[in-house]
Amino acid sequence: MLLLLTFAVLTVEPIGAEEFKTVTDMRGVEVSIPEDPQRVVAISRSLIDTTMYIFGVEDKLVGGSVWKRNDGYEDYTWGSETYHVCPWISFVLNPNYRNLTNVGGFGGPYGTVNVETIASLEPDLLILRDLGNDDEAVQKFLESMEQLNIPTVVLKYPDCYDDIDVSTIYEEVRLLGEVFDRQEEAERIVDHMDAQVQLIRERTADVDEDETPRVLYFGAPSQAADSGGVGYAFGTETIESIFLEDIVNAKNAYDGTGTDIISTEHLLALDPDVIILSTYSGYHPPREMYEAERFGKVQDLRALKEGKVYSLSATPCKSERLEFPINLMIEAKAIYPERFEDIDLDEWIRDYFMGLYNVDEEKAEELMDSLLLRYLEII
Repeated sequence: MLLLLTFAVLTVEPIGAEEFKTVTDMRGVEVSIPEDPQRVVAISRSLIDTTMYIFGVEDKLVGGSVWKRNDGYEDYTWGSETYHVCPWISFVLNPNYRNLTNVGGFGGPYGTVNVETIASLEPDLLILRDLGNDDEAVQKFLESMEQLNIPTVVLKYPDCYDDIDVSTIYEEVRLLGEVFDRQEEAERIVDHMDAQVQLIRERTADVDEDETPRVLYFGAPSQAADSGGVGYAFGTETIESIFLEDIVNAKNAYDGTGTDIISTEHLLALDPDVIILSTYSGYHPPREMYEAERFGKVQDLRALKEGKVYSLSATPCKSERLEFPINLMIEAKAIYPERFEDIDLDEWIRDYFMGLYNVDEEKAEELMDSLLLRYLEII
């Protein structure tokens, strides 16, 4: 990955507050940062910017990993209908977010991280949500920030750990609370997310192992056929599978470890009890598996015959964001409908957004529409 480094001409003096404090980031590194950062660059696929919005410090953002095309929105067509989708929540919450400078990133559609652009913004703090453990490109980038005298705080999302656990998302939010002196609000966010996680755990904890449904977490892009497959199965070492088994208490029907393309014959052999469709190079409603010609040979699957195909919301990187409990609740209600029959997803998701972002019902509805919840037959 190419990093644009020109140290001979780039020098940055942190500006803003004269007082500094020390925080320990998720590398275990002590970082001296401004007591009150004024110019922040956030490199991440959400979470940093949305948490800053909740903290009321979103105006301190001057740059980040920002999807500039169509202000973060895109049209998605299925059949004769076209839908307007925006999986980047900050575009819906914060009208000024679209005006931020895109500095690139280490994944997603933002382009390669650009050190010159970051330096030109004269940030007094950079926050990086690491996309890999000790990745060479990330390490070179961190070295460039040190040479440019830009304080850098690193968060690590769950997949950066050998033992993936939901608690590391909470640690990220708490660290951001420390950075922006919003510890109390950070705890409120954590409590709000964890309350939903514990609700799901409590309702499914007593399911006997022999009664646990076999669930296939499935990516269904049309281009899978170009590689000789019917779709992609998420294996046991993916975040999605680990959260499915640990929190929802369901079995992964696929015993591979990564995200692997599988053939029609392999899918038929797996014959899962439930199929969960994720965002994967497109947004896939259940009707796609029932109606699309490319799935014509798998109509004898148990999940299709019994009508147990469900979709998750239009949120790529699903397990990395403040909205991750929404997909967990969708999964839980799909897999154990009798245990969650009192949960109306329309009402529950609206309340979750209102409680998380302190928005009114109208804005919560806009967030729900941006994630295609109705198109995906979720609500």
